[in-house]
Amino acid sequence: MSAAAFTLPQREQQRAMKGSGTDISLHSTLINPLANPKGVKLGCELCGKPATPVAILGSEEERLHRDKQTRHRQIQLLELSKTEAHKKLFEGHYNLAIPAALQALRFSMDVYGQDSIELVPSYLLLGEASIGLKQFPQAEDYLSLAKWAILKAEDCENKIRSQMHRNFGLLYASQGNYQEALNQIAHDIYFSSLEKGPENILVLGGYFQLGNVFHKQGKLEQVTTVFDKVVSIWKSTLKLNEETLDEAQQAEAVQMLTTIYSYRTNYMTSSTGPAEVNFVLGQLYHAYGHSDKSRDYAAKALEG
Repeated sequence: MSAAAFTLPQREQQRAMKGSGTDISLHSTLINPLANPKGVKLGCELCGKPATPVAILGSEEERLHRDKQTRHRQIQLLELSKTEAHKKLFEGHYNLAIPAALQALRFSMDVYGQDSIELVPSYLLLGEASIGLKQFPQAEDYLSLAKWAILKAEDCENKIRSQMHRNFGLLYASQGNYQEALNQIAHDIYFSSLEKGPENILVLGGYFQLGNVFHKQGKLEQVTTVFDKVVSIWKSTLKLNEETLDEAQQAEAVQMLTTIYSYRTNYMTSSTGPAEVNFVLGQLYHAYGHSDKSRDYAAKALEG
């Protein structure tokens, strides 16, 4: 029986307060069995079970539990913010990516501190959004912060190094410095290949940007070769269904494939090229439950 049952009747409590002038709480009186007279055991008047003290969470334990819950929520919000920023970038909505990336940066600082390597993904998102908005000095500032954090870190994931080089490649390509852009993208492909090999979708962002730089240089043969590889990897990945893509990765896949579709339509004489891309887009939408779009692209693929 809980000690909550052993309270003074409300009228007596009120009377006691009026008589003494003392502020007496109306909350339950806790029972401490050790304070009972020897041989006296308090029990419930209704069921006869012995009274037990109410368990109270210690203040330190309560604080630690609260801090743990807060951190968990912040990490969840951090991941949601990063995913939303990535998605907006791949959709070409650079101005909408900025608020999500800034929110991700704030959560990263709250959770990991201002000098953590965990801030780098947010810096890279802000840098990429700034490149899309053609705010190149701002982009360079964000990318420099990311690079400095990586240099200071004792250890850094290859995935993060890859993304940093990719974004520097985007920056240089946007500024017309194609040779340095190719150099950065080569480093991007190298580090991303270290994760799961050169045929994994992690490398596709680097291949895709490589094709874009070749396109700006007018090297159409190289563009075709690289874009063919991108389509081939997406095709086999979706067929095997071994990778689970989040919303940002799905948006990235759509961005790549629609760009390659446009390229093949404009620069390739064979109709099978665009049809293959439509087929892969149909696979992508089917894998993630967009049945209407899947049927549309499948029909386009059959039309050639």
